[in-house]
Amino acid sequence: MIGVEKKRYFSWKWFVVLIVLALLVWGVWAFFFSYDECDTWDCFNAHLERCDKVIFIGGDEMIFEYTIKGDSGDECEVGVELLRGELNNQDSLKLEGHKMTCMLPENVVMLPESDIGRCSGLLKEGLQDLVIKKLHTYLVQNLGRINLEVLDVPEAN
Repeated sequence: MIGVEKKRYFSWKWFVVLIVLALLVWGVWAFFFSYDECDTWDCFNAHLERCDKVIFIGGDEMIFEYTIKGDSGDECEVGVELLRGELNNQDSLKLEGHKMTCMLPENVVMLPESDIGRCSGLLKEGLQDLVIKKLHTYLVQNLGRINLEVLDVPEAN
């Protein structure tokens, strides 16, 4: 048939528009939602001081994942997740995977869990329970010695 155009299903114009749109969406996502990664405490502390977005995994006996989410007013929001608890403490192992959010003062470098009063979440409650249990155990184990110290009775050697 003469004069009838075939309908084309592929158009370079729309292909280029879709590629540009995909790059734009990726750029916006990368700017607002991506995080840098740190390998050292020095790197993490530098980001924490500026409250720049970063992810860091660190700790000695307990391994935490710290995620600096950015500033919220005059505070810096830091997410904390316990990745591995103390291997010799069953109570801390039960807290693995729990999270908390800490609101730290800007321009201050400190461990988020060091001032647990600035945090909220299940991990905070679990860590507080651990501290209370350790304190209770210490008091029970040392009650006799504490009583002697209060009464000012000299210990027999």
